[in-house]
Amino acid sequence: MPTLSELEAAVRTVADTAATRRAEWDALDAATGDGDFGSTLHRGFAAVLEGWDALDRDSERAFLADVSRVLAAAMGGTSGPIWSVGVLRAGVVAGEGGDVDAMLTAAVDGIQALGEAQRGDKTLLDALIPAAEAARGDGDVAGAALEGAEATRELRARRGRGAYAGHRTVGTADPGAVAIAVLAVTLSAGDGDAQRLEALHRVGENAGEAAASGSGDADAPAKRATTKQLVNRPQDAAREALEGLALAHGDLVAWDGERRILTRADGPARDAVALMSGGGSGHEPLHGGFIGDGMLTAVAPGEVFASPSVDQVLAAIRAADGGAGVLQIIKNYTGDVLNFRLAGELAREEGLQVDAVIVADDVASGGEEHGVGRRGTGATLVVEKVAGARAAAGGSLEEVAAVARRAADRSASMGLALHPCSPPGAGPLFALGDEEVEMGVGIHGELGTERIPYAPVDELVTTIVDRLLGDLEPADGTPLLAFVNGFGGSAALELYIVYRALSRTLGDRGLTVARSLVGDYVTSLDMAGMSITLTALDDELTTLWDAPVRTPALRW
Repeated sequence: MPTLSELEAAVRTVADTAATRRAEWDALDAATGDGDFGSTLHRGFAAVLEGWDALDRDSERAFLADVSRVLAAAMGGTSGPIWSVGVLRAGVVAGEGGDVDAMLTAAVDGIQALGEAQRGDKTLLDALIPAAEAARGDGDVAGAALEGAEATRELRARRGRGAYAGHRTVGTADPGAVAIAVLAVTLSAGDGDAQRLEALHRVGENAGEAAASGSGDADAPAKRATTKQLVNRPQDAAREALEGLALAHGDLVAWDGERRILTRADGPARDAVALMSGGGSGHEPLHGGFIGDGMLTAVAPGEVFASPSVDQVLAAIRAADGGAGVLQIIKNYTGDVLNFRLAGELAREEGLQVDAVIVADDVASGGEEHGVGRRGTGATLVVEKVAGARAAAGGSLEEVAAVARRAADRSASMGLALHPCSPPGAGPLFALGDEEVEMGVGIHGELGTERIPYAPVDELVTTIVDRLLGDLEPADGTPLLAFVNGFGGSAALELYIVYRALSRTLGDRGLTVARSLVGDYVTSLDMAGMSITLTALDDELTTLWDAPVRTPALRW
């Protein structure tokens, strides 16, 4: 059984390693994800060190429970709940006198129960499970973790954001598995393993960069130039933007820096259903720009492209509640779903009425091969608008949730990128040639589902419309809401050319555009490109879309 001092030393080693490897793990994550894994892990363990002296040391279990609490509050993203529950479960076993093997097994069980991932899904479990098995058999824990991490290079991601890139994730190691291997090697101080690990990281990262650029050269040096941006310190970008939003629209929005949430400036409407949403920053004006009359009451914003923590979401639910219940609107990303669901359960334990609607409209990420279901993208705005209108009209929580689900079910979206985005303080997340288009992208800067030759916009729009109509299959005479959304880096001139093509294409199919919206609403930082969302309207949805709305970013 590890002693308290041994556990303290291990946690400090993890924290120091996360700080040292932050940039490397971000770069590895950028190959197929959104490039923030290292920053997210570092943020959580930096918070642990910041509050080090205040951690509970009454027992091994109490110490790890406190570490788990800090991680859950500070990390956000998918990693927050995953690492938090792993540490918490390990602490329970430590408190019962269990050895390292039992602690690792408990961590595995907890993570699997929470995230539903299995060995072979290309996650940290592909290194953690072999490590736990080796520990039970008195084997080489570090070596087993390293072999597991190495094996992820040949796997296709089936969980997390990497799952949306499908077969394009083959050739690069999973950053979570690499982190587990790094920590196992570091804690064991095995020099031979450390050399193997460095080789794995270098080749894995380069293979990911080569796959993203299309070069196919896994031995080429990986380079990510930094993009010039209007920021101070990159790590402060999200917070300062949120503060700026509240300062610019103080009549509508208030920023609570202590709880890290946005709320209506005038508080929740009494005895009315409230809507709360949230997610990573970098999608502005989603979600904070939609706080106000006829839409959202509170928002839990995460760091750039990272889901908010459970604590943030719970605080937003509490702040939103006006006595008639709170509806969570959740984009279908693993981190958002995990953190919002956990917060919802905690709120219900407190006696609050909470329901949730998951938006999963991206047709490009559908299909069993992606494992985690469709992403939530442009239709999130549509759902927030019609649900907010129904709440403002006095609908019950059940009625508001029902109309939100109907809008989500009757919407389909798909996007493309002409140039990747650059997170604050970093360079483009992937490379894209002058004659290439990344088709099927999401809103977190990750790779799309395929790369196609550049073509005139009429042809690109036709390709997307074919996919959307094949999914929606609207009946003859069904009125459509046509939403052309800019990702942040394309001019309004381009977006209206897209809408021109969209309107003509739908008209040629005998379909009627009853309502339209064009502009940058659900963005991906400075990504050049756009998405198209089609919603099959009915009389009620049309009325709710037309209802008055007054927010910083949407009003009529």
